[in-house]
Amino acid sequence: MALTGLAEAYRPRPVTPLMPWRFTGRLVKPYVITARGRSWDDQMVAVARVAAAKQLEFDDAMGAVGLGVVILHLSDDATYLVVQSWAREFQSRLSIFRGLDVDDLRPAPIGVAPCVWEQEVLSHERAAYVNHILNAEVDVETWLDDCLDTRPAPKQGGIPSGT
Repeated sequence: MALTGLAEAYRPRPVTPLMPWRFTGRLVKPYVITARGRSWDDQMVAVARVAAAKQLEFDDAMGAVGLGVVILHLSDDATYLVVQSWAREFQSRLSIFRGLDVDDLRPAPIGVAPCVWEQEVLSHERAAYVNHILNAEVDVETWLDDCLDTRPAPKQGGIPSGT
């Protein structure tokens, strides 16, 4: 019965890819996920970028290869920031931050893992990394262009086709 309740409550959330962040020696694919009724703006993204950059610098010192993914998730219960860096030996580093809003982000408690909406992005990004970096000729530009975008398509107005 509990699983039925989860299934009934689940709704897809729009995933919005942002323009890549280019730092010295590092490229990052940022995303925003929004729960129903939540919205984001450029200021929130700027604050998240500063927080993510600090984690990415630490990841670099721990052996990251300079490619990463950042997810700002405006959820029902809180704001989450997921920072993933690709590292040597086919590994990744994953850090999660949580707060009431983007100005209040703190490291999430030990054991917290990405939720189903964040995992959707990370799954796409794993495939993009394998396809464009590991299985290809290290095509970084194609990797940057390969983004998940689940925003609803705009409704078409005007006269229906075929009339």
